[in-house]
Amino acid sequence: MITVGIDPHKSALTAVALDETGHLLATRRITVNTAAYKTLTDWAARWPQRRS
Repeated sequence: MITVGIDPHKSALTAVALDETGHLLATRRITVNTAAYKTLTDWAARWPQRRS
C-alpha cells in the first residue's frame, strides 16, 4: 500500500508518496493553477495501489 499525502498552500501543493514502512518514494511540488488537479492525479497514478 502506498500513501499519498498533500500539503496544500495558496500558491502550491506539495505531494509525497510513502510506502507501507513510511519510506519516502517521491515528492512533487505543483503550482496551483487550472491544471494542478490533473497534474497531481497524473503523478499519483503511477501507484495504482495507493491510498490518499
